[in-house]
Amino acid sequence: MRAFRLLLGLGLGVCLVAAAQPAQAQTGTIRGQITDQATGQPISNVLVSIVGTNRSVRSDQEGMYELAGLPVGNITLRAATIGYGAQTATVAVQAAAVVTQDFVLPQVAVSLDALVVTATGEQRAVEVPNVITSVDAARAAEEVAPTSVSALIQGRAPGVQIINSSGTAGTGTKIRIRGSSSRSLSNEPILVVDGIRVDNRQDDYTTSGGFSQVGGQTISRINDFNPDEIESIEVVKGPSAAALYGTDASNGVIVIKTKRGRVGAPVWNAYGEYGLVSDPNDFPNNYRGIASDGSSCLIYDISAGTCTQSGLEFANPLESKSVTPIGTGSRYQFGANVAGGTPEVQYFLSGEYERENGIYGLPTATQDSILEQRPEGYEIPDYALNPNRVRRISLRGNLSAQLSNTVNLLVSTGYVDGHTRLPQNDNNVLGMLPSGLLGGTDSTVIGGWGFYTPEEVFWIEATQGIQRFTQSVTGNWTPTTWLDFRAIGGVDYAGISNVSFQAIGTGPDFSNLKDDGQRVSDKISSWEYTFDLGSTAQFQLSDRISSRTSIGAQYFRSYREIVFTTGEKLPPGAGSNASATDQFIGESFIETRTLGTYIEQQFGLNDRLFVTAGLRGDDNSAFGKDFDYTVYPKLGASYLLLERGGGLLDNLRLRGAWGVSGVQPGTNDAKLFYTGIPLARPAGDETGVVIQNAGNDELKPERSSEFEAGLEAGLFGGRIGLDFTFYSRTTTDALVNRELAPSLGLTTNRFENLAKTRNYGFEGGITGTLVRNAMLTWDFSLTGSTNASKVVDLGEGIEPIVFNVVQAHKNDYPLGGYWERPFEFEDVNGDGLITTDEITIGDTTEFLGYSRPRYEVSLFNAFDIGSWLRISGLFDYRGGHKLWNYTEVFRCRFRICQPLNDPAASLDDQARATAAALTSTQTVAGYIEPAWFIKLRELSFTFFAPESVARLFGSDRASLTISGRNLLTITDYTGLDPEVQEYAGNFGSDDFLTQPQVRYWTARVQFTF
Repeated sequence: MRAFRLLLGLGLGVCLVAAAQPAQAQTGTIRGQITDQATGQPISNVLVSIVGTNRSVRSDQEGMYELAGLPVGNITLRAATIGYGAQTATVAVQAAAVVTQDFVLPQVAVSLDALVVTATGEQRAVEVPNVITSVDAARAAEEVAPTSVSALIQGRAPGVQIINSSGTAGTGTKIRIRGSSSRSLSNEPILVVDGIRVDNRQDDYTTSGGFSQVGGQTISRINDFNPDEIESIEVVKGPSAAALYGTDASNGVIVIKTKRGRVGAPVWNAYGEYGLVSDPNDFPNNYRGIASDGSSCLIYDISAGTCTQSGLEFANPLESKSVTPIGTGSRYQFGANVAGGTPEVQYFLSGEYERENGIYGLPTATQDSILEQRPEGYEIPDYALNPNRVRRISLRGNLSAQLSNTVNLLVSTGYVDGHTRLPQNDNNVLGMLPSGLLGGTDSTVIGGWGFYTPEEVFWIEATQGIQRFTQSVTGNWTPTTWLDFRAIGGVDYAGISNVSFQAIGTGPDFSNLKDDGQRVSDKISSWEYTFDLGSTAQFQLSDRISSRTSIGAQYFRSYREIVFTTGEKLPPGAGSNASATDQFIGESFIETRTLGTYIEQQFGLNDRLFVTAGLRGDDNSAFGKDFDYTVYPKLGASYLLLERGGGLLDNLRLRGAWGVSGVQPGTNDAKLFYTGIPLARPAGDETGVVIQNAGNDELKPERSSEFEAGLEAGLFGGRIGLDFTFYSRTTTDALVNRELAPSLGLTTNRFENLAKTRNYGFEGGITGTLVRNAMLTWDFSLTGSTNASKVVDLGEGIEPIVFNVVQAHKNDYPLGGYWERPFEFEDVNGDGLITTDEITIGDTTEFLGYSRPRYEVSLFNAFDIGSWLRISGLFDYRGGHKLWNYTEVFRCRFRICQPLNDPAASLDDQARATAAALTSTQTVAGYIEPAWFIKLRELSFTFFAPESVARLFGSDRASLTISGRNLLTITDYTGLDPEVQEYAGNFGSDDFLTQPQVRYWTARVQFTF
């Protein structure tokens, strides 16, 4: 608190100095147009700012901008946007006059003058000592119509790994920036939208078992936001860049800026999209070797001479057109937005309706059979016909107001109303994929399904509804050209309702639920509050030396309230837990508060060398009571070694940064608390308490320090850009759940700061324009990254931590690596059949590989043909890791996989199947497979209508975009999809009866008025 009072005092002192500055009574206006140097075409969305202040405006669709109410005198303007070289101009503002200042911007691959968002506000990229990756979200959304925010980021930010858990509509993704560092806490980055921190959880639905019944898939809160509302996304990577964002920022920060209004007449955009969703995967058959008497005859039995195989049966209900629940889904969107305004007030308003029907549905033949058995007029419930559906309404209103020459205000408001219906799948006896992939070959036995039919399973409805409201207010006061103050406040609220419902007399007869009925309900209310006060003073100390000083204070509160209820033995027609005979109710509250203060100082020399130092101090409610606060320092330097050179090399920047950040413990990890238990007494039952969590008064945040160094270079007249970064991150005080001595009479475990981990790697890319003329423009981007992790030390007395059967955290090995006993085999008798006595299994487990990709490469190409067609495509490679094909292991243990039944199967396949399913000491080492892949992630064709054609629709511009996603997969992985993940947790990694990625083809028409 002493540091906070000091910073507050400094801020008040600066305010008093600023208030004493004389006001400018006379004002003038600057306006102009911004065009492309090569084509002469206007450039929209260019940020025109007054250097040294927060005053700015963006150009409209015609490239026009206007700044009014400017003080008389010389003002320096800067025009900058992604993909273009920034330009500056000094303009003499005259009283009650309009001065014209146009800008002509060259296309460049590296724009060091572009503005990027930092914890202290916007800065030129050249001044920032660490890499910040910018994604032109507005352009990407127009080119490929991404289905989610995570899809928008995927492949466009080196070092950012988007892990798609499943192809089920509405399910989430994991996001990892430069790998994972924490064994026990979240490795997800924090999410900042329009200046405030918002919820970025992976909802796991395990509070009362509601959505846990669908088998393990989750929903990502980042995907609540609408890609068509986003202007740009910036990725702040790791502690070296995120130190001033404070506790929880060591996993990186994703900064989203939504679209803003522009000066000028209202510009309307309207669009409509329709698409098809399909499953391109071939599901494996279920096999059964049969003897002459009709009994089962495995290859093991053939070799042993106990049977002679007379035939091989196989069947697959998932591929049978008459019974499969897998079909073609659909997707459509309709939306409109408008932007405009005066120099004093600008606005952006948008609305969108989105709906996606997944690939699952009740087969037509099954529908007919049901209707034949029901009274006339009966209608099958929609949740049975379409068990996987996403419906979302998004609304946004952003307002920018220039209240005076020195004060501006930005109000950002977003609202989402969503409804997601998820099918049963994954690790779930009620799932459709488990029932199909673990079924039999006899269609007369429950249709060949292993457990339950679609007619039974689809009568369980599992849904999530969400109403999410996000609002932020940002005020900027610039009393002088060298000083500004910033205040940001906002709230992110989400009301979430998870419901799993099986009406009495419907659905599968599992655990008596068909006879009794069940309804599970979770009501979640989540609030995230942000308050941020900051001030920046920047001025020239001399002709050569500049100074930029920033101070600030931030307060963040996260509060989550959960009420979970279960009702069983429902009366007919009931749909409420209140009518159930057996009821259970519980509630929980989760709250954390963080107060942080920071100071940052930067000196510049000749506008080429910039040296930065900063310090942040945090106190957090999750810290142990004996741990007061934590301090996060940062240091960095950026040096523009060459600027506007000639020939091969145009510009070259060297940079390096070091910083520290952290991740807070869980809300209750440090606390001692109790739970109630029933006690039987002679006089009647009473309630007692026992210790549920032992607590730890010394618990502190995990602490990550990171060093990064790199360069950016512009080549061949700005046509080619090169960037490269090396990083190394070390995490200390990592939390480990230590087992306590039973003699203490407490709970068995508690979290302690014991472990140390390390992550390191490289990232970079080359981008540019290979061809640029009147007929053809060819833009490309090749980016990539590597990442390696290691457990340096789990802590004294901590044994290797084994989880997910074949994964472990062990000293000197990667986090979450695969470990299993190896095996060898030899066809000793030469009969072409492998049996258990021909397999030798090792006694101890060995390290088999990483569970997360070590290498990522993305290749993007875009071709503009004349002014009427744009073709773009994105290839995505990941490799250096393995994936446990648990699905095939289970199929072999059910004795239905091909290698155990088909004598024609390869010896390798026979050996790994036999080792996993038939040996007395089973090993699944053969099914921990290389999982590298190359995917054609995106392909799009955009046709731009001639102006005369657009006029026929009453619009100024019109376009048609046809795009596809997940169009091709090249891999050696023998499972369905090397990208799927059953678990939503930190490190658990396996392919277990999970819906593979699906394919999208969409067509979007867009009109601008």
